[in-house]
Amino acid sequence: QFSDSEFIFLAATHPLLQQDLVKQLTSPKLIVADTRDMWIENDREELVKTLGMVNGAILNDFEARLLTGINNLVLAGQRIIEWGPVFVVIKKGEHGSMLVTKYDTAALPAFPTTEVKDPTGAGDSFAGGMMGYLATQSGFDFKILKYSLAVGTITASFTIEDFSLRRIRDITMQDIDQRLKEYSKMLNIY
Repeated sequence: QFSDSEFIFLAATHPLLQQDLVKQLTSPKLIVADTRDMWIENDREELVKTLGMVNGAILNDFEARLLTGINNLVLAGQRIIEWGPVFVVIKKGEHGSMLVTKYDTAALPAFPTTEVKDPTGAGDSFAGGMMGYLATQSGFDFKILKYSLAVGTITASFTIEDFSLRRIRDITMQDIDQRLKEYSKMLNIY
């Protein structure tokens, strides 16, 4: 039913299921895979195979180190790129995120919010914001990928301000755009 989808986010399910889904796609423009420590520890070989089938990977700092055995996150990201993805996004929780490509690296801080009630779902909100932005673009150069991390960061910043979906279900695109402007000003990226 969704085999003609162009933008695919593979949730952190078993790598064999991720591979099966990728094989069913007819014309993907962008495939990004998420993972979790359980798959790294129990099905590493299949996970690496999955990484060879996708354009991008999203994982947290602990998972990046566990998967590669490399403590330095830039080098860990570069190792993952050797397995197939064009880019790797490493989430660092309250410390932001990092984008690693073959030739470039960028680190973005978290958005400083005074209202933190529940971080549950922040990673998924980050990925959703990132993928949503990328789906509006015609290409995926470093500048676009980096900006997608900013959109993901802002989306996640709303999620943590309340429990469950309470905060994020009530925001508008204007709320996101306003916070993105604040974030850009804070980082001096226009």
